[in-house]
Amino acid sequence: MGGGVRRWRPGPSTERRTAVRRWATALARRVLVLGLAPAAMFGGAALLVYILFHVSLPLGLAAFGAILLIVVVAVFATSGTAQRRALARLAIAGVASGFLAVILYDATKAVMSALDPSPYNPFEVTRLFGVLLLGASAPAGVSQIAGWSFHILNGCTFGLAYSLLFARNGTTTRRYAALSGMAWGLFLEAFQVALYPGWLRIAFYGEFVTISATAHLVYGACLGLTCRALLRRSKPKEVWE
Repeated sequence: MGGGVRRWRPGPSTERRTAVRRWATALARRVLVLGLAPAAMFGGAALLVYILFHVSLPLGLAAFGAILLIVVVAVFATSGTAQRRALARLAIAGVASGFLAVILYDATKAVMSALDPSPYNPFEVTRLFGVLLLGASAPAGVSQIAGWSFHILNGCTFGLAYSLLFARNGTTTRRYAALSGMAWGLFLEAFQVALYPGWLRIAFYGEFVTISATAHLVYGACLGLTCRALLRRSKPKEVWE
């Protein structure tokens, strides 16, 4: 008789349960990561709720910001070190490219507004953002700072959402980056065209659409190309070879 001790090996049922558990965990993580994109646009969500349901903008920011925080904590709690680093790269690239894109977006609006003979002011809404955040009694200068801060925050977080949904870790062509960014810009433009004229009682509708659509195309193209460039630069060189 042999005196050896038999090693325990998992049977088919145990292996199957383990595989299902891993699959479920991976699926849950993927759902959470996809949920980061809409959660990241918490400023836009708060503004949407204010326009449609007249919920206080600061209250909406706090509520949707809390949702974003919960999703971020859940994603990082269920992710490994490599996955966290990958998400951090996407986040940094998205926010940075969104910041640059919103600067060009505003520059485009400024140039087109200067060339347009109508009295339409495409930057009046930023002042209104400040009033909604701080109240009508706040000093005009402080309201302007708050309004512009909110506007830039949205530009950055919309860039973050694009990065999470479409950047593909930088492994895309320049054509794809530009076209996907422009499509994202037009998606944002659709919301503005649907909501802003009625909310702001815009009299110069043609000027509003022309300036806004052009600026969103510039925003999207800059966003897509810059995000791709940042992601490729931050990835180890050997990965691309």
